[in-house]
Amino acid sequence: MIISGLLISCSKVYDPHIDSAEKVLVIDGRITNQIDAYHIVLTYASQFNSSEKNTPSLGANVYVTDDHGNSFKFNERGKGDYVSDSLQFTGQPGHTYRLHILTTDGTEYESDLQRMFPEVSPDNAYAKFDNQVILNGVTGLKVSTHGASIFMDIRNQSDTVPRFRIVSNLVLQYYNQGNFQLDWDHFLLLQYYCWQTVNINSNFNITDEDYLSNSASIKNHPAGFLDDNNNVIAIEYYSKINMDDTTAIAYSGNWHNTYLIHHRILYLSQYTLNRETYLYYKSLYGQIQSEGRIFDPVASQLNGNIKCITDPEKKTIGFFEASSVSYSEYIVDLRNLVNSQPVLIKTPCILPPEPDGCLIDIPGSKHHNVPAFWISTGNT
Repeated sequence: MIISGLLISCSKVYDPHIDSAEKVLVIDGRITNQIDAYHIVLTYASQFNSSEKNTPSLGANVYVTDDHGNSFKFNERGKGDYVSDSLQFTGQPGHTYRLHILTTDGTEYESDLQRMFPEVSPDNAYAKFDNQVILNGVTGLKVSTHGASIFMDIRNQSDTVPRFRIVSNLVLQYYNQGNFQLDWDHFLLLQYYCWQTVNINSNFNITDEDYLSNSASIKNHPAGFLDDNNNVIAIEYYSKINMDDTTAIAYSGNWHNTYLIHHRILYLSQYTLNRETYLYYKSLYGQIQSEGRIFDPVASQLNGNIKCITDPEKKTIGFFEASSVSYSEYIVDLRNLVNSQPVLIKTPCILPPEPDGCLIDIPGSKHHNVPAFWISTGNT
């Protein structure tokens, strides 16, 4: 009875005082030093404990200014998706940028100043055989898998403290073939060039805080892990033939099949971060890593860099980032070893137009066209 009384006396109902009627603008945007159309996505957060998706913010006036007196307009292309003109605006390292937003109800928002630092490329990237516990793509269970861990060396090229975020995408290329019957005597041989893209980083990959105590170069930074299975479970594609000119397009079926991997191509994107952006990603990483313990970070502790100008008490969610980025591409060879380890072969190539897809080639015809991003040499 005494213990029961103590338990009752220690209990207290917590009221989070959530104002579910408040409209909270969510901002997601990034500009880089690459010639590209940049996107600023604006939505209003759904109400607490609601299953509804965020509502897009339509008709806003969105633009970015820099410290050289320039202003760059972002036009709405889709619902809540505001896009820059790649011919008019490219981020410049050394410049400082600010995002401005004016919504249709007259509310004005702006970001803190974001300085873009010069891009830095990896000094070296390499692979080592390893065993790691990963989630099985079919069963969803954790399994111990043999494969290769990817590492990077980054030489510090300035007096600034090195802060980087790494995105490691792996494109798995695979072939398929089929015949299409035009009539009783004529067939088309169709060659399917298919691919599947996976991110081999389990979480946000930022350089370790240990490196921030000085300006030393970064060694052996882990960039991801890939298994050495020869096969990939991927979407099965079929062909749709235009009978007038016998061109063919691929469309995906509703199931998957097992295919032999033709090539593994690793695309490393290395973002050079300013201090504010680094701390934001560090906080985000801390939330992802939390395990429900009492002192783990909670979502309300994640502070963005955008505030409401017309009403300083009005809440906003999100972050505007200005980071330079470098791209490095490698063929991952797990068969032709050097010193008993896998090899990364630096190979200039471009990412496919979509993360997953398939293009059809018709060998021996006027429609013979191998995709520009396809690596045709040997199987790795």
